[in-house]
Amino acid sequence: MTKFQRFLLKRLAISVLLTLIAVSVIFVVLRLLPGSPFETLVTSGNLNQEQIDEIRAMYGLDQSIWGQYVNYLWSLLSFQFGYSILRSQPVWEVLEPRLINSLILLVPALVTTAILSSLLGMYAGWNRGSRLEKFSIVSTTLLRSTPVFITAIFFIIVFAYNLEIVPSLGMRSIRATPDGYLETFLSLDFLHHYLLPFTVAVLYYSGDFLLLARNGVIEKRGSEFLKLHRAKGLSEMQQLARAGRNSMLPILTYFTLRLGMIFQGLILLEVVFSWPGIGRELVLAIQQQDYPLVQAAVFIMALAVILANLAADVLYAYFDPTVSTNGGGSA
Repeated sequence: MTKFQRFLLKRLAISVLLTLIAVSVIFVVLRLLPGSPFETLVTSGNLNQEQIDEIRAMYGLDQSIWGQYVNYLWSLLSFQFGYSILRSQPVWEVLEPRLINSLILLVPALVTTAILSSLLGMYAGWNRGSRLEKFSIVSTTLLRSTPVFITAIFFIIVFAYNLEIVPSLGMRSIRATPDGYLETFLSLDFLHHYLLPFTVAVLYYSGDFLLLARNGVIEKRGSEFLKLHRAKGLSEMQQLARAGRNSMLPILTYFTLRLGMIFQGLILLEVVFSWPGIGRELVLAIQQQDYPLVQAAVFIMALAVILANLAADVLYAYFDPTVSTNGGGSA
């Protein structure tokens, strides 16, 4: 077994352990919450105690904590997440369309800002001290430090209520009845609703990529390899292209990590825009203590983060020879 294969196995084992810890914490926290998913039904008088007991048995909530925990782990391993308590649907049927809605909004926003902000950051770093550099740093830092729901509300007030250019909420008009994903996502009605949350998401992510790219180019600008290229007669833009290419590794690593955390970062964005994504669904499920739905949604989010971290670790070790697969920098 090669050194890299041992490194890969070690990281896989750590990822499995982290996943187990994350899903166990969620299981315990949900059981520590006051009340129960059926409290509303009991207090409203819609069901008697015998019916409540039957429903609890159906969901396995009448078993011991250990029994529930074993069933819970098995459901995650088999990707059979059970039934949503309050929606009376299989959990995956509830989560699948919302997961796709979140990915349709957030992945293009992340890719767009990674490309545009990195290019702008490289150009700003190459022209250090320019007005462009100062303006880009101040504006993106302001956007990044402002809570995303504040920016979202500001955009809604300006562009939806005052200028009336775009709708303020939702993913499509109330009267729209699209059939299937293609008809939903490839329509002017969807694009009309998409522009505002997409723009806010792009602006929110822009600061991190811009600063990473700028700092990378500044660091590379005085390096020996660029002096050599300059001596060969390369133009300024050709030198910038080479400096940018050599500063891409931290940006790629950050992109991978951010991709894994994409759901957690913008849950509030989905709530403010009433975007029917997995983040908004998770908030509603927590409020209603829908255990199967919360557990499955958090499992998907935790798995995305852990897999992204694993991918970032492996990519860094594979592409950067100065990083030791023993866990530290090489001598």
